[in-house]
Amino acid sequence: MSSKENLKEMFEEWNDLNSKAQESMGQFDFSNIKTIRASQKKLEDDIYEILKKNAPENIAEIIPEDCGEMEVGFDTEGNKFYFVMMDPETVDDEELKLIAITIYIDNNITMIKDFTIED
Repeated sequence: MSSKENLKEMFEEWNDLNSKAQESMGQFDFSNIKTIRASQKKLEDDIYEILKKNAPENIAEIIPEDCGEMEVGFDTEGNKFYFVMMDPETVDDEELKLIAITIYIDNNITMIKDFTIED
């Protein structure tokens, strides 16, 4: 199975788990949320491994070894995952900036500088 097919399945599974987590949140079923979140974390790690393996050089040289504490988001309309981190070029600046590394369902990987997290 190609990584493109894997990504499609992983994106769908992550999104299904996200829906289940929202249902459990409404029912205050925190033990189930914890279980679901662990499954989502595993998928996020697997998606990140595909991203690392296929990232262009300019992205590969700045991303961490694992997604660890990075903020992760999923855009269902755009079929892309976001891995958000501090921009290493601004670590010593007073105003830290964020960058998002995205991986699309077709395995296209991009970087968004000066990324802002919307509510």
